[in-house]
Amino acid sequence: MNTSTTPVSAVMTASPVCVRPETPVKDIAQVLTSEGISAVAVVGHDGLLIGVVSEMDLLPLLSEPARWPHRKAARKASGRTARDVMTSPVVTVGAGEPVSAAAARMEKTRLRRLFVVDGGRPVGVVARRDVLGVLTRPDPEIEQDVVTGVLLETLQLGPDRARVAVHAGVVTVAGRVERRSEIGPVTRLIEEVPGVVAVCNGLDYVWDDVA
Repeated sequence: MNTSTTPVSAVMTASPVCVRPETPVKDIAQVLTSEGISAVAVVGHDGLLIGVVSEMDLLPLLSEPARWPHRKAARKASGRTARDVMTSPVVTVGAGEPVSAAAARMEKTRLRRLFVVDGGRPVGVVARRDVLGVLTRPDPEIEQDVVTGVLLETLQLGPDRARVAVHAGVVTVAGRVERRSEIGPVTRLIEEVPGVVAVCNGLDYVWDDVA
């Protein structure tokens, strides 16, 4: 999967857990524990994302306010609803943005996960492991998808016209197509296959219909 072209929606976990601003923090803590997650999205009655409550936002509730040197932290520790303790504004990534954008945002903010939005509404969560997962798919699986899904089914290129080799996620294509204009689509379609790091397109052509 090429991280510059693959959308976040392809690797995210869909249907994130959401709560309302008035949800008690005790209920949120119960959800985090029972669901085995580290954060929930806070949405308004219009469904738009307005904040996030994470484990770190709830930890101050277990400490005495006097232990916090800043008044803001003390007020946050005494909150009793999602609105009182949530982090806002939220660092998000769009469902249609490339995986590379999510990776860059995580690196810059040091966040372990980002909520994925579509039209301002939370539609998923993408974690570091989801982003890194695009680099771990076995080469044989990638080759199978390229040969069957791209070359044979989509482009109708049989083994007599195109051959594929995959090493460490890099796909090398060799062979010959009828027209020069057919070469570009091969690269673009292969780049969208999960696990593809790069494409080396060595296809030749019979007729030059581009010049």
